Order: sequence, then structure tokens, then C-alpha cells
Amino acid sequence: MSVETLEQKIAKQEERLKQLKAQKQAVIAREKKKISDQQRKDDTRRKILLGSLMLKKMEDDAEKTKILADLNEYLKEDRDRKLFNF
Repeated sequence: MSVETLEQKIAKQEERLKQLKAQKQAVIAREKKKISDQQRKDDTRRKILLGSLMLKKMEDDAEKTKILADLNEYLKEDRDRKLFNF
């Protein structure tokens, strides 16, 4: 086997290695995105469930007054306050 043939084989294998590394990076990126998407979905679900609980509790007038007072204290921005007619 000549040196030139060996160099060609090395170059071919190096190119293949580059391709495999790129594939690995793509797989890692997809997995990270999948995890991130699931975390965002879980966070949204928690917020919906907590909001549902608060709405259920607000059916009682005493609880409603307390919750709205807490919310009024919590909200800092006028645009948020407007959502709740504060």
C-alpha cells in the first residue's frame, strides 16, 4: 500500500469522524430541547392547576377577599393590576 492511499484513507476516516461528531451534537441538542420543552409544559401545567385551585377557593367570599388582597400586594406592574381590576 502506498503512502498516498493511506493518506486518502485517513482523510476519509477523519471526514467520517467529523460527520459522526456533528450527528452526536444534533442528538444532544434534540435531547436538551426535549427536556426544556417538557419543563416548560410542566411549569405551565402547575400554573394552570394553581390558578384553578385559587378560582375554586374564591367561590367563598372570605377567601376571595383574602386572595385578592394578597394578589394586590404581590402585583407590581400596572398592566398586571388592570387584569384584575385593581
